[in-house]
Amino acid sequence: MMRIAFILIVAAVLLISIGSWSSVNGQPRRGDSGTIAAPHPKPTPIGTGTKVRAVAPQIRIVTPQTGSLSVAALSNANLLVEPLNIRGAEGQEGTVPPSERIFVFNKLKPGRYRVAGELDKYHPVEKVIEIRANKSEAVTLDFQPIIYSLTITTNVNAGEVKYRSKGESLTSVAPILNNKVQLRLPVGEYDIHIEPGEYGYEPDSEHVVLEKDKTIDLPLNRSVESKETLSAIWTKAALQEWEMPATWQDSKRTLLVKGAGVALPREQGFRYYRDFQLASNVQMTNGMAVSFALRARDNQNYYLLQLTGAKADEPHVVRLYLVKNGVARRIRSVPFSSAAAKSMDSGQAFSVSVKMTGYQIAVEINDSETGQLHSLGVLTDPDQNFAVGAVGIAARGEEENVIERFVVCTGAKCTGQ
Repeated sequence: MMRIAFILIVAAVLLISIGSWSSVNGQPRRGDSGTIAAPHPKPTPIGTGTKVRAVAPQIRIVTPQTGSLSVAALSNANLLVEPLNIRGAEGQEGTVPPSERIFVFNKLKPGRYRVAGELDKYHPVEKVIEIRANKSEAVTLDFQPIIYSLTITTNVNAGEVKYRSKGESLTSVAPILNNKVQLRLPVGEYDIHIEPGEYGYEPDSEHVVLEKDKTIDLPLNRSVESKETLSAIWTKAALQEWEMPATWQDSKRTLLVKGAGVALPREQGFRYYRDFQLASNVQMTNGMAVSFALRARDNQNYYLLQLTGAKADEPHVVRLYLVKNGVARRIRSVPFSSAAAKSMDSGQAFSVSVKMTGYQIAVEINDSETGQLHSLGVLTDPDQNFAVGAVGIAARGEEENVIERFVVCTGAKCTGQ
């Protein structure tokens, strides 16, 4: 009888122990954030050769026989705690919950453990930690993103590449150097946008999936070079076809230029002249200067050609400026003869001829009364800044002029202009 009673007592003790263990390990516990952490699906095992069991994140629990380990890692990282030659110890694995950065492993027998982590798009990481009985340890796994090289080649020497990963704004920028840009980026999907620094090329975009080192070629389409003849008509309706200062107005089929500014044709077919000839009939009304914009990208970037009058800061010269981002830099000036100056300063209309070939600009004027032709000189940009662009009218300072005829032509179409 005593033997039977002893067996019954042992069985009862075992049932109580099993029930207690289940209440600790089989139910959700309160996590560090104060919310109830439900058990997570078992992640893909990252350990080999060691028996592991999946656990849910829980509060730190230490006992006289076991310790705990708090692992700081990125959200969604798969974690493994693997015993290193600890008799009777089991490995544990778990996944850091979304929007959290801590995962706790409990009931770890004293000894050394390998703590390993894996996360999509990041290099695996691991550390070794010593667990002590009745102690809570902590370790941080620093995940480093997997970086690949993305090389972009194109057919322009200057400009910039803007790029963004999926869901982000297009704010990251890298310059184009020698037809190439090289980026170092984490694995993922990216939107690439090329903005050419050379005028006459059209921007382009591309979607790239980066899973290894990659080189892509993105040649830009060249804008069609302007060949059609531009012949301006100065009427109120026609002025809408020009980008022009508000103070400039039409009057009896002429354009009244008053004050600083630039006028450029809006139509794209007239925005990409390379070699051309400009013929214009003008009248300098206040003796300051007559100016033209050549190969203009916009009203902030162009060649400024200026023929100065008697009241200019430097009278009777033809001057060439490079205007970049609104800042003018003088390239060269050439004085012209008193006979040419007389044709301009008399207040009468005169004809201007500007012929641009390559980066050489030849300027002539024709006296409307005598018909005499005066060559004012040839000016050159040795740095070859603007290859193509629009031809328009410009004014600096307090220039006031009347523009009548304004014709831009190319090649054989210039015959008779």
